[in-house]
Amino acid sequence: MTTTGRRHSLPIDPQVAADWQAMVANALRAGADSPTPGPLLATAAMLLGIPAGAMEPAVTATVVRGIAAWDRPECSAGAVATAALTGDEGLRREMRRAAADRGHALPRWLAELHRAEPVSRAVELSGPFRDVDELVVGATVPGGHALTAVVRVDNELGSRAVGGVAYEERLDDVVARIAGGTPDLSVRDIAPADARARLTGALRGPDLDALLGREAPWPRLRPLVRWLVARLPSGGDATVPGAVEDVDLDDVAAAFLASPWGRPWTSGHLAPLLEAVLGDGLANGLGDPLSWAPHHVARLLDPQSSALLDVDAGRAPELLRDLVRYGHAERGLRPGLTDETLAAIDRCSAPFLSAVRSWQDEGR
Repeated sequence: MTTTGRRHSLPIDPQVAADWQAMVANALRAGADSPTPGPLLATAAMLLGIPAGAMEPAVTATVVRGIAAWDRPECSAGAVATAALTGDEGLRREMRRAAADRGHALPRWLAELHRAEPVSRAVELSGPFRDVDELVVGATVPGGHALTAVVRVDNELGSRAVGGVAYEERLDDVVARIAGGTPDLSVRDIAPADARARLTGALRGPDLDALLGREAPWPRLRPLVRWLVARLPSGGDATVPGAVEDVDLDDVAAAFLASPWGRPWTSGHLAPLLEAVLGDGLANGLGDPLSWAPHHVARLLDPQSSALLDVDAGRAPELLRDLVRYGHAERGLRPGLTDETLAAIDRCSAPFLSAVRSWQDEGR
């Protein structure tokens, strides 16, 4: 950093810059020549996914204008598409005028992309443990082109969007295909406005893959998904249906202890262990301490975890087995899911109990 506080830009090898420009131009050319919007919009979203462009609107506008300045028909198309995905109407109009001034014709769907209409249906796809929901939304681009996005929302990470896929298919067809090949999947229609509210919150903040430096397709798709979500009607409710709030663990514990599975655990000295296990279960899915998936068990019985440090941890696997049998029956989960969770307890028990013995030896 200089004494004036301004940062020096790192030098870019001219050959690297030329190769990058050629790659982008080829992708834009393929997109502009495609009979459907998907390829060009995917390339535009990739350009917006460049971290500097995604964070700073001024830098984004500079990137868009720079693409248009390459003065090729495919680059004019790419600049218009990229500007449209930003949601900056002024920038989109500017790129439209620039393309016209250069005599570059645009595909009809691109020239009228701002008139895309939302699909009147939105769908929530959820598994039995509600750890992850997939929200399916769609829009129709002028010319009758269908775009559908399936966004994966992790309810255990504060309902954050952690993945997604876009299809050039009708929403109904995408939902039917996913539902037909996924066991234990619940399909529920939701209001498109509610889907917008939930996804707007889920897409807020930085992408975890980008923060961790991981290469993944999802960060490159986020700008397209944001644009599609913005087509949906506003004014919806972001509340996640089925979320468990204000759980009274005393009531949950009492019901468990009154059941056949809970009677062996009624001794008073075991109460802290039961309380700790149920408390950890509040992090399961939407906050349900009776719904235990294999990865929930692995979290609790992680030898590095301190969740059970101050209780009779040596009996935790045994308690979990009874609690899982009771809780899954209460939630109506099929026996196969219970068997998978019980198998996870068996896998995790030996290393966990070894760690417990080490704690005891150390006087912890």
